[in-house]
Amino acid sequence: MSPIWIIAKREFTQNILSLRLFIGLIVCLALFVASTYVLIDDYEKRLSVHNAAEIEHWNALEEVKVYSHLRVDVAKPPEPLSVICLGIDRQLGSAVKVSYEDVPTEAKILGGGNPLLNVFSAVDAVLMVQIAFSLFVISIAYDVICGERESGTLALVASNSVSKYHILIGKYLGGMTSLLVPLAIGWIAAALLISANPMIEFHIAEWSRFALLFAALALYLSVFFLLSMLISAITGRSARALVWLLFLWIVIVFIIPNGAVYVAKQVRPIPSKSVVNIERAAIEIAFWEKIMDYGAAHRSSSYFATGYGVVSGNLPFAFQVLTASREAMLWYLDGAKFYIPQRIEYAEEIGNLYQGYYRSLKRQTVLAENLSRLSPAWVYYNISAGLSGTDLRRHERFIHQAQDYRKALMAYMQEQRAFSSISWFTPVNLNDMPSQAGLVASDEDTFFKNLTLKEWDDVEPLDLRGMSVFTSGPTWGNVALGGALPDVVYLIFLNVLLFLITGTMFLKSEMR
Repeated sequence: MSPIWIIAKREFTQNILSLRLFIGLIVCLALFVASTYVLIDDYEKRLSVHNAAEIEHWNALEEVKVYSHLRVDVAKPPEPLSVICLGIDRQLGSAVKVSYEDVPTEAKILGGGNPLLNVFSAVDAVLMVQIAFSLFVISIAYDVICGERESGTLALVASNSVSKYHILIGKYLGGMTSLLVPLAIGWIAAALLISANPMIEFHIAEWSRFALLFAALALYLSVFFLLSMLISAITGRSARALVWLLFLWIVIVFIIPNGAVYVAKQVRPIPSKSVVNIERAAIEIAFWEKIMDYGAAHRSSSYFATGYGVVSGNLPFAFQVLTASREAMLWYLDGAKFYIPQRIEYAEEIGNLYQGYYRSLKRQTVLAENLSRLSPAWVYYNISAGLSGTDLRRHERFIHQAQDYRKALMAYMQEQRAFSSISWFTPVNLNDMPSQAGLVASDEDTFFKNLTLKEWDDVEPLDLRGMSVFTSGPTWGNVALGGALPDVVYLIFLNVLLFLITGTMFLKSEMR
């Protein structure tokens, strides 16, 4: 048998039978099962809220009777893998309103709940690995070399004509295998808990990503195992190695990510959102001044109010008219032809304003992300959030899809002549309306009593079957894997680099 496998088997057996690993197994099972159970419950609630919002949305669409009321609420369903890595899936919102007067830039959070509970962060399985289990690896591996050097076991092994590289590789393989066993058991327990829940639909894509999440977990913990081996090979005492490793753990897990955020805020400050809101208010004032100026210049004293419709000579802007003279309808149509392009232009201007603000946020975030890549802990969490579909890229993709859907909705409304006909504000046929002169000369009460449509409840909803349906699209594919791939390569490189440095230092070290 190869010396590597003999050493690996010895290391594995020694760790498996140790009290530290037994405690680790219990902790892994308890934490994985507990966090998965809590996040499954959270997922069920968010999915229920999403489904209820979808039903409410479709019911609202069935009540749309004129195109001026056509507004589509689109929402992104919660990601199934958020039960493992919550990421920002519930922090940045999942629903936006799409219409001719709304350019999607920000999403709102569906549902209610207690907002005060947001101060408590959800602890998912990935966060536990990132913080707790990396510390667990250190507690297992801090004396993997210096401990045996102190006891004299390392010198005894080296006396059997075994190369130092064989010892190093054997210790790494045996130690990592013994560490991954309890983690794999906890991971399988979480998988069983997920598969037993009927509300969570895991298909081949989700199970594939679930497996890749465990591979990322192994790569991340391998970094801390190799780091522990390196410090253990450099230092002569176990206690000293433990102190150094605890210091490095604090730096990697906490100081670097938080320090990166601080540096990014100083290097790339962003304007206050109140400034953006003030700019929006100024644009809005200019828009309404333009609308009111047009209305003031196009008043008419020929039209009068009735109990069945908005027929007034004050302003030629209407969004819901049931009965009016033919001339009044055309007067409203002229107003709509002015108002609609202005409203669309205003929406685009406001959308560009907030997208510019978001780009400044993104530049600051990208700088913080790049600086945080010095921390394997952050890299691991970024990989996991990317594979789970709960990262910032997935949210941005949803917003872009909503913006593309708005373009499709606008094209559909153009095809239906929604912006250039009286169907914008009324369901009636223009030819069925009397002339203004005839309406004034006739018996008004008799005329309205003979109308087929007397109330809005009598109006048939618009036929929207030709309108495209929004879909947020699957997470899996080039988007998820491509976003996480650079960080995966980085973790692999870091493992190789640490192994080579550890090997170099171990070759130079004394065996006793």
